[in-house]
Amino acid sequence: MILVADDDKVITQLLRVMLEEAGYDVEVTHDGEHAYDFLKREDCAGAIIDIRMPGLNGAELLMLMTAEQIEVPVVVTAGFPDFDEEEMKQFPNVKRYFLKPLYPEEVLAAVKEIAPLN
Repeated sequence: MILVADDDKVITQLLRVMLEEAGYDVEVTHDGEHAYDFLKREDCAGAIIDIRMPGLNGAELLMLMTAEQIEVPVVVTAGFPDFDEEEMKQFPNVKRYFLKPLYPEEVLAAVKEIAPLN
């Protein structure tokens, strides 16, 4: 299962459709608290997480993952340059970082890297 966590419902719908068409099972959430619950599931193979979400934001979520040794690989997206790619390297789970607007083919390629289909 791939988790898509972003408060932008248009983006989550786009990513859900794209990933499902590629053969992935997808769970969508619009806030960090629910994302955290999904990340702890054994069937979570990877995640796309937006940095700015209500409540628990993406950076806080990444800190929790590190502290609790949740080893799900993550693709981070950001609408604002709050962090740069170098800063994201402090989080061991982050494998790719994209600034919006997203290019679906790049995001799909990144997901295939972190969670190859069997």
